[in-house]
Amino acid sequence: MKYLMLAYTNAQAWQSAMADFDPDAPMPADAQAACDFYEQLAKELTESGEFVTTEGLADPTHTKTIRKRAEGGPEVTDGPYAEIKEVLASYAIIDCESYDRAVAIGARVADAVGDTIEIRPIMDAFGAPEL
Repeated sequence: MKYLMLAYTNAQAWQSAMADFDPDAPMPADAQAACDFYEQLAKELTESGEFVTTEGLADPTHTKTIRKRAEGGPEVTDGPYAEIKEVLASYAIIDCESYDRAVAIGARVADAVGDTIEIRPIMDAFGAPEL
């Protein structure tokens, strides 16, 4: 079964990191440790056959939210600019034998990098998988 693993990080820390980002400067130790962890995890999950894909997401200021209006078609607004304490920073798709295994992988991520992790089963053509 495939699972979507969403990683949320502290919004203030994200904004600070983006404001201070310099591609020519060494990465801060905590950011480097998180990158190293994710690289090792991807390697392990590739070797076990559980890795499908992962991507980091751009700064949420580049987000557009689209909602259906009662009249006049869809409305497009900037960002998810509600009061938020966390931002969606990345996602991964993993293919595991069980929901428990997907949750265990998510727990490793949360423990290693401190992000909030959300695990969601991906529906197939026949509906949601059994948990």
